Formats: sequence, C-alpha cells, structure tokens
Amino acid sequence: MAYGTKSNMGLILQTQSFTVKEVVFIISVLIYKFNLKCSIHMQRNQPTMYISSKSMTRFNLKYLPYICNSMRYKLYGL
Repeated sequence: MAYGTKSNMGLILQTQSFTVKEVVFIISVLIYKFNLKCSIHMQRNQPTMYISSKSMTRFNLKYLPYICNSMRYKLYGL
C-alpha cells in the first residue's frame, strides 16, 4: 500500500519491480474485470501503472474499505 500516489486526480502505482509484460497483464485484468481506465507510463525505463481520473470514482467505491487508514492520505487527502 505504500507505493502509490495521487496524480492529476488519477492514481499512479509504482510497479517498477514488475516486467512490462506483467504490468500489461495486471492492467488487462483491471480493464476487463473492473472496467477501470488504465495505462502504462514509463519512469526511468521502468513501467508504472496509471489509473485514470475517469475511473477514480469507481475505484474509490470498491477499494476504499480495503486501504489502511494510515495510507488513505496518499490517495484521498483524508
């Protein structure tokens, strides 16, 4: 939970330890199963996942209960 940040009303997940192929797989699952708008961004030649601001309402409703209170400030300013 510690490796994510809010960015332009969207969400960046720090997935640099994964291969591009693994990140593509995770994104395809998020798109297909959860209907989230996601993309890959490269930072220093390593993949990061971006969840679009258009999907944040859906993301908040489904996943907020599973995020530790001590980590919510990173995403929601709570």
